[in-house]
Amino acid sequence: MLNEAGSNIILQVSAEDLKAFAQEILIEAKSIAMIQAEAAASSDQLLTIDEAAKLLSVSKMTLYRWDQNGILKKVEIGGKRRYRKSDIERLAGCKM
Repeated sequence: MLNEAGSNIILQVSAEDLKAFAQEILIEAKSIAMIQAEAAASSDQLLTIDEAAKLLSVSKMTLYRWDQNGILKKVEIGGKRRYRKSDIERLAGCKM
């Protein structure tokens, strides 16, 4: 909408606003880079909640409780819960 032909809009932004915006971008970029590096370093397959629950024959709520109690830790990527396959296999071995 701002770039429509004939639009004459003047935006005024302070140096402080630009600095704060740049810092937000850098923080987000670092966070994404760390997540990607962690995933690449572990090279461990990440499973969805449904996949993990099915492999362990438990409900999604049980997975949530196990995370809260430190039994099975989740990995958050882009705001979505994932579980390391190696952790699932370790836990499945203990259950049997």
